[in-house]
Amino acid sequence: MEMSTNYIPRKRIARTWSRTLTRGIASLALGSLALGSLGWAAPQSTVEPVLGSSPESLGGSFSSPYVPPMSVQATGARTLEVTLNLPGQTWAERFILALPAGQTGLAPVLVLFHGYGEDPRDVVLNTPLFAEALLRGWVVVAPLGGHRYHYGIDYAQENIERTLEVLYTRLPLDPERLYAVGFSMGGGAAASFAARHLDPAGPRFAAVVNHTGSTSLVSSWETQGAQDVFESPLMFGATPYIAPFGYRRSSTVEHDAFTNTLSGERHMGLNLARVPMRNAYGLFDANFGLVEQTQALHGYLGDTSEEIVLQSATHSWATLDAASTLDWLGGHALQEPQPEEIVRTLADRSGAWNQVGLELRDENAFGTILWSARPSTDDLYLIDLENLARIDVDLERVGLEPTPGQPLRVLTQTTDGAPAKLELTGLGGPPTAVQYAGFAQGSWNYDASRDVLVLEETGSAGWARWTVLP
Repeated sequence: MEMSTNYIPRKRIARTWSRTLTRGIASLALGSLALGSLGWAAPQSTVEPVLGSSPESLGGSFSSPYVPPMSVQATGARTLEVTLNLPGQTWAERFILALPAGQTGLAPVLVLFHGYGEDPRDVVLNTPLFAEALLRGWVVVAPLGGHRYHYGIDYAQENIERTLEVLYTRLPLDPERLYAVGFSMGGGAAASFAARHLDPAGPRFAAVVNHTGSTSLVSSWETQGAQDVFESPLMFGATPYIAPFGYRRSSTVEHDAFTNTLSGERHMGLNLARVPMRNAYGLFDANFGLVEQTQALHGYLGDTSEEIVLQSATHSWATLDAASTLDWLGGHALQEPQPEEIVRTLADRSGAWNQVGLELRDENAFGTILWSARPSTDDLYLIDLENLARIDVDLERVGLEPTPGQPLRVLTQTTDGAPAKLELTGLGGPPTAVQYAGFAQGSWNYDASRDVLVLEETGSAGWARWTVLP
C-alpha cells in the first residue's frame, strides 16, 4: 500500500518496521468484522496500581532493545494487534488496528482513547463505535498509550503519536479526516492530544468527542481517588502542588473541583479554537467530578463545542450513540489558520504549532504567542510573547508572500522582559535594508543558502517594529 501523499511523516520511521506492518496486513482474513468472531474476552486479572509500582502493575511494560521493534498478530477478520518498541520509546506501545473491507481512496481514521484501567481490547468490546466505523469504511485504531492508567501524560501521547506516524507512513489514510473519541480518562487524553498536536508535519485531529473526560488532571487528582497513580514515580512523581507543570500540560482546562470554576489564566484548551468538539456526559452520572470537568471544558470552548447531555446514570462507553457520533465527526475536516486570522497559542514544549515554529527558553514552563499574518497590508504581528527564545515563520506557509516593491512590517511585543529571535523564511532574496524602531537596538542578517532573514533584538522587551525593505 502507498502512503498518503498529503501527510508528511517524521523521518524516525524506519522501513523495516513498516515492512513488518505490511506483512501483518497481508495476512489478514478477508471479510467484514464481526465482534463475535474476534474470540476476545476482557482481561480477567486487573492489578490495582500502587505508589512505586512496576510497569506491569500499571498494565504496561518498558520498551526493550532485545525484542523486535514491531510485532504484529492477527486477532480477527481484518484486525491486528500491534506492539511497537521503537528507539527512543520509554514504554512499549500496543494498539488494535482494524481495516475496512473494500477500501478505496484515502480512508478516514478513528482513534479510540480508552478509559481508566482499560486495555485496547476492552475498547473493542465496550463500544459499538469500533464496528460502526468499520462498516463506514473507516480505519480504526485503539492505542494503549503506554499503560492502562496514563491520564494522557506526555509519554503516553508520544506513543500514540508514533503509532499514528507508522500508520500514515504505510496506509492510504486521509490526514484531513483524523478523528478522536475518548471515554472517561480517555476523553481528557483525546482532548489534550488535540490541543498539544498542531504540527502540520504530524497527526492533527479534525474533530474530537470527549465522553465524560478527565479534562483537568489537578481536579481529577483532588476528586477521583487515584492519588497513588498520579504520584507514582512512573507518572507525575509528586502532587500537582509540588510538580504542577506535568499535570497542566496534559489538561485542557484548569478546573477547581471545590468551587466548580475555572482557575488560572492558562488553559491548553486555548489551542482547540479550530478543533470542533462534542462534550458528552450522563446527566445522572455518579462521577460528578468528571461531569463538572466536561461541563467546564464545554463552557470554556464556547462556539467550537457542542454539549451532549445523555439521560443516563451509567458511566459507560455504550451510552454514546455510535451512528450520530460518527455522522457528526464525518462532517468535519481539518481546519488550518487562515490569513488575516488571529491565532493564539499556548505551547508546552518547543516545536511547530500550526504554521509557526517556537523554541521555548524554559522547557518546564508554558510559552505564549498571539500571531496574525495580514497579506492585505504586508504585516506580521507577533505579540504577547512569553518564554520564547526563537520564533520561526515561513512566510509562504502563513500566506504572507511579500508584495514586490512593498516593505514587510513585523510588529513584536513581549511580556516577560526577554526578546525572542525571529527567523523569517521565504523572502525570495536579500533585503536592501532592514529598519528597526522601538525601545532597543536590533541586529539582522540574511542567510542566502536557506533564504532566511534573522531579526534579533538586543535590548529590553516591549513593543518593537521591524521594516524589511525589498
